Amino acid sequence: MHTNLAVITEVVHLLDFSQQAQQDFLFWVQQAVQIDECTVGDWGRILALLEKYADLPADFADASLITLCERLHTRMVASVDSDFTVYRDYARQHFTNVFWGES
Repeated sequence: MHTNLAVITEVVHLLDFSQQAQQDFLFWVQQAVQIDECTVGDWGRILALLEKYADLPADFADASLITLCERLHTRMVASVDSDFTVYRDYARQHFTNVFWGES
């Protein structure tokens, strides 16, 4: 399983109601998730996606996750964002959100 710092930052922010929840999440990430370090190389694609989805609540974390999936050639995501159903990869394919059981 892969993610990047933008997504981790967003999740920690969403868990700001509990320092313990934040720590538990970060411990889990450390144990179970590979943190991608190439987001800065995706900058142009991220900006293009933010422009493409400007009429939606797309944010930097969403665009960076789309770009990461594209680079890793996967359409499987784990996102609590229900708006992920509208995003498409570079080949205009839907993502499958494992949290929502959608494709």
